[in-house]
Amino acid sequence: MVFCIMNNRAMNKPISPSVDRALSVLTLLADHPDGMGVSELARTLKAAKSSLYVVLTTMEQRDFIVKDPVTKRYSLGPQLLVLGLAYVQRINLLKEFQVLAAEVARECGETVQLAILRGRNVLYIGKQDGTQPVRLASEVGSELPAHTTALGKSLLAGLSDAAIDELYEGVTLEKRTPQTIGNLADLKREIAEVRVRGYAVDRGETLEDLRCVGAPVCDAHGTVVAAVSISVPITRMDDEREKELAQRVCILAQELSRRLGYINRA
Repeated sequence: MVFCIMNNRAMNKPISPSVDRALSVLTLLADHPDGMGVSELARTLKAAKSSLYVVLTTMEQRDFIVKDPVTKRYSLGPQLLVLGLAYVQRINLLKEFQVLAAEVARECGETVQLAILRGRNVLYIGKQDGTQPVRLASEVGSELPAHTTALGKSLLAGLSDAAIDELYEGVTLEKRTPQTIGNLADLKREIAEVRVRGYAVDRGETLEDLRCVGAPVCDAHGTVVAAVSISVPITRMDDEREKELAQRVCILAQELSRRLGYINRA
């Protein structure tokens, strides 16, 4: 028996010509360390200089490219380094998760997952199956509303109340089960509890017969960058088991944070 969370993202979505052109510019400049002028870029991309200039100006304002004031040539900008470092950190996070989660899943027999916040959703980026015959059949790359999951509540706990208000302004919270939180005030109250106790709980808010505990993962700056969870069918979860798994998931989150450079000085 499995509990299914499938990937519901649409496939073969149309692309944005402007975004495609911006990415093409970055690819070209990566191969030209001395930079390229707007005429050269337009000729190579077979684009009109006037429309390309708007793309270049936008990218320059966001520091994805820089323009030499003397030669007027464009080259890659510092924002790409920021993104690159974030990507490297993500790879390190996944690598460390796979090592640690395998041990946790083996010890407790349950499915262990890793996710990041993507707007108002959680995006699953890592998973380690448990050894029990009844387990969660989720899919890396799938998304769920953050307010319905222990992972999502853990990630939202890393935001300020003002940021949460902005994120959910004008939004009606989706009710996936009768247990799902249905309004922002209740969600913020639960997030406040997560901040105090250090972990979040999903008691049938995503799937009625599934229970989860989750905890936030911090980077070297103390910023919440991911969350981990342990998922359990209701038949194997009682109050004592919840406490045990909550302790396990907190230890896992703390160790992942430590390996990302986080030092808890509390």
